[in-house]
Amino acid sequence: MNEGNARAYYRVVLLDNGSVNPDSVLAGRKLAAGFAEQIGQQVDLVSVAHSDRIPAEDLDGIPAQILESYLGRALETGIRELRIVPLFFGPSFALRKAKKAAAALEGQGHGLRTRWSDCLISEDSKDDLLTEILADNVFKVVNTMDSGKPLPRILMVDHGSPFQEVSELRDLAASCLAETLGSKVESVVACSMERREGEAYDFNEPTLKRALINAKGEGVESLILSYLFLFPGRHAGPGGDIDQICQAQVWGPSCGLLRTSLIGESPMLPELLQIRLDAMN
Repeated sequence: MNEGNARAYYRVVLLDNGSVNPDSVLAGRKLAAGFAEQIGQQVDLVSVAHSDRIPAEDLDGIPAQILESYLGRALETGIRELRIVPLFFGPSFALRKAKKAAAALEGQGHGLRTRWSDCLISEDSKDDLLTEILADNVFKVVNTMDSGKPLPRILMVDHGSPFQEVSELRDLAASCLAETLGSKVESVVACSMERREGEAYDFNEPTLKRALINAKGEGVESLILSYLFLFPGRHAGPGGDIDQICQAQVWGPSCGLLRTSLIGESPMLPELLQIRLDAMN
């Protein structure tokens, strides 16, 4: 099978959680285009859920693609293998749901195979490009700060998850970031935007709220919020949940709190996606 036929036989998919925010989907498409240019072939942005609720006119006239219907269309067009790169930091509920749906279709014997790369945080590559992206985002903020001020504490914030494995990967990423930043910062603290109630979910601690309270109680004067989020939305977007949590604890730019860029804005992200894709082979 020549290269052209092989590429017709399989398709590369960039899979995200999905959003009702058009800006998030458009940012995902921009990333998919950059990824496609990186690898020299087509990449489809597909969402697990939610994005199909956005009117097509808000998405440049092109409806968002949802995994369930995308799988069916792939079969109809003769694609027999999907190489899926998850835009997830760990095995969240949505990603588990997606894998279950794909496995169910495979089990029906239609001949469509799905292969999955590691998540953006990978246990097999502790010193990988994601650490470089996170460190670059932090250094860009540090370089804007007055050198006479105390070293900043870094709060790496993710969504929070009911699955301990997701939090453990987040903590791994924070550990790698702390090692890279070294003495240039006071410390790196991993925290969760939110968590479920009950001792069983204490692995999400500290929450962002608790981390902000702790910092104030410990006399920390400077914080940098390191986003473990890809795109703007109701959580990480302007005026979103994270902004509201910070404002409620009276932390903001005038009170010593600065923010990094979102990871989806990094020009290095397409290269990281290629690394994940190549590791499947």
